[in-house]
Amino acid sequence: MSAQNGTDERPEFATIDGRIVPFAEAKISIMAPGLTFAVTVFEGLRAYWNGEQEQLFVFRLAEHLARLQFSMRVIEIEPPPASADLAAQILDLLRANDLRQDSYVRVQTYVDDWGEMTATGPVGSSVICRSRPRVAGFETGKHFAVSSWRRNADDTSPPRLKAAANYLNSRLAGLEARRAGAGGAIILNRDGSLSEGPGGCLFMVRAGRLITPPLTAGILESITRLTLLELAAGLGLDCQEREVDRTELYLADEAFYCGTGQEIVPILSVDGKNLADGAPGPLTRKLQTAYDDVVRGRDERFRHWLTPVYE
Repeated sequence: MSAQNGTDERPEFATIDGRIVPFAEAKISIMAPGLTFAVTVFEGLRAYWNGEQEQLFVFRLAEHLARLQFSMRVIEIEPPPASADLAAQILDLLRANDLRQDSYVRVQTYVDDWGEMTATGPVGSSVICRSRPRVAGFETGKHFAVSSWRRNADDTSPPRLKAAANYLNSRLAGLEARRAGAGGAIILNRDGSLSEGPGGCLFMVRAGRLITPPLTAGILESITRLTLLELAAGLGLDCQEREVDRTELYLADEAFYCGTGQEIVPILSVDGKNLADGAPGPLTRKLQTAYDDVVRGRDERFRHWLTPVYE
């Protein structure tokens, strides 16, 4: 049976250590270092349904798994599961759950069983996939607030790694934004310039130029960010990667927040200050349309970024 739309709907099956099992049986030890010491790295991927072609496409599967290999290498999860094996598990699991709507995939690797903080094995892995419709903020936009929490730095807990431990920083910022009545958080780095949000990167537009903080600003090397830079260049937009001060963001003509889960969410205001007229901007809408065409297989130029699920 297919999972129904809804963010809380649990799938029928999951993958644990390469085996497809009922979701309720996909468990790890309560003493696994992946849990007790956060020795866990992961990737979140999206799969998009194209009704005309009756096909589900996983977006940039190879790039996500390459980033996972990097994260495993840095925190020394050994031996790391092969990307080819994880890719096969993802596709098999999407088929097993018979997902034929927009979906989200999370693949994790961790140190399992029982061990010390510095244990590198035994290595466990899991894959879950579930129906996940587009967030409402894609259309409506959200109000954001700058957090008092600063981004962890590369010499403390490197944001370049997609590691579970890094998301405590994101959680604290997200909770603070929620208490302030905002829909999203913006995190500054130690230098006081823009870094990223709890689960996505930031772009702003000034005088027709698309601007985003550089990789050295303490951000994840986002696949969505890289995708949008390439799409924007193809649309003839002037793109710039540079440091952005907090107050410069207040001057933006428009801005948006992007990541696998959120896709592209227009930023309507920051710290209670509207950006321009406080509505999603035209360049943001243009990029949303281009992005949707790519991920659903309507733009043939980027079909190499898509992995079909069904034969």
